[in-house]
Amino acid sequence: MNATMERLAKMEEREYSPFIRVLFGLSSPSPVPADLEKDEEVGAIEWVDMTLNDSQKDAIQFALASREIALIHGPPGTGKTHTLIELILQLLKQNLRILVCGPSNISVDNIVERLAPHKVPLIRLGHPARLLPSVLNHSLDVLTRTSEAGAIVKDVRAEMDAKQASIRKTRNGRERKAIYAELKALRKEYRERERRCVSSLVAGSRVVLATLHGAGGFQLRDEQFDVVIIDEASQALEAQCWVPLLAAKKAICAGDHLQLPPTIKSLNSKSKSTGTKGKDGTGGVPIKGATLETTLFDRLLKLHGSSIKRMLTTQYRMHEKIMRFPSDELYEGRLMAAEGVKARLLKELPYEVQETDDTTEPLIFIDTQGGDLPEKNEDEQDGGAGKKLTKSSLFGDSKSNEMEAALVRQHLRSLVDAGVRPEDIAVVTPYNAQLAILAPLKEMFPGIELGSVDGFQGREKEAVIVSLVRSNPDGEVGFLGEKRRLNGKSTFQRPVGALEWAARCGSCLAACPWMGIGP
Repeated sequence: MNATMERLAKMEEREYSPFIRVLFGLSSPSPVPADLEKDEEVGAIEWVDMTLNDSQKDAIQFALASREIALIHGPPGTGKTHTLIELILQLLKQNLRILVCGPSNISVDNIVERLAPHKVPLIRLGHPARLLPSVLNHSLDVLTRTSEAGAIVKDVRAEMDAKQASIRKTRNGRERKAIYAELKALRKEYRERERRCVSSLVAGSRVVLATLHGAGGFQLRDEQFDVVIIDEASQALEAQCWVPLLAAKKAICAGDHLQLPPTIKSLNSKSKSTGTKGKDGTGGVPIKGATLETTLFDRLLKLHGSSIKRMLTTQYRMHEKIMRFPSDELYEGRLMAAEGVKARLLKELPYEVQETDDTTEPLIFIDTQGGDLPEKNEDEQDGGAGKKLTKSSLFGDSKSNEMEAALVRQHLRSLVDAGVRPEDIAVVTPYNAQLAILAPLKEMFPGIELGSVDGFQGREKEAVIVSLVRSNPDGEVGFLGEKRRLNGKSTFQRPVGALEWAARCGSCLAACPWMGIGP
């Protein structure tokens, strides 16, 4: 990231391509036809996937028609990755070369898994130890060993090993010197053949996939692409995104800026420098409001407006009642529940579940605001064998609520007694201290999943119990006042039947900032 930022800083304005000028806000994006169905280039597409809905088709057509930048806004459960796979296949039909990136290995591997069945020439860059086993056959490391060029490299390596072994058996100085000379030549040949093998594999792949950081590796040095696709762009630092952007002529960013932003650990993240050094040479004038949480997705949307964005509007994940609040409060009421999930309940799971109050309601609130269920700071409770936990303890200034944890346990028991399998249930909380209190539930209900709100991202469960912890006379909710924290970013593979909430509302406001928000 540092190297990329330095390269950008040294780049003069006359070197900017039209694409980079748009990214910097120095130029406006080329206009896209208002009615894409009538457009000659994208209006008569032969779809590979016939199950795409209208909003997905519109987003793909828009991305294909855009010259410099296109944003695909994918709220929870709207099939964003599904849309990206079709988009990649359509770009390949146009004979374009594509670089696909994401902020994490799992986000990239998810695309590889779904793209592989289409038998397109692709290559996944990255260390094999960090990749899913299902995508290893598409990794550069495996392909360099199994390709024809890789076989020659392997033969050279074997010859090197044989020469190395022969040195130990040779006592004659002249013969040893000759072997060392041969080894030196073989090493040079090995490096050159390996380099050519990697270059050949990368150059021959029409789709290259890597993490945003991985796109800056030596394998892609001097490589150019027609299009770069950045998945989960709203979860990535902008500095990360510029690594692949400098190798492309057009960018398509997919994400949801109304879900969790990137996790920023820097204590000074809210105050950024202009880069102009002060008299002491240690810093510059802070830019008001600048923060690493401002992503490329956010900035481009603010720069160019909604004309560069298309939103996916049909969600396949949650019951209509769960969907309604986030739709109205965050997505301008545009979300629609697909027929298969709009009325689906826990009692309809593919195994026997009793009809109870808990399995016939898609959304349940339990109000724990009050004197009997107070929250606690870590310095207000005992830890272990009478030890006093302080703010310097493991969970710092984290909050917990023991009585609410008891309610979670009670609600969990009622779900399991009704027939819901523990492995289909998750308990989620925003506070690590509460997570520690809930830990014994794993022994009581083997198979359930416990996690933080952030850590549960990408997981799928039929029922989710959310313990929000906060309960105090002042109605303080802390960082939970940020709506995006509970508008979770989960990449579920199938619809969620119901979301069970063990929740509390800070002050019983009519406009509760998190009421009904989905998993």
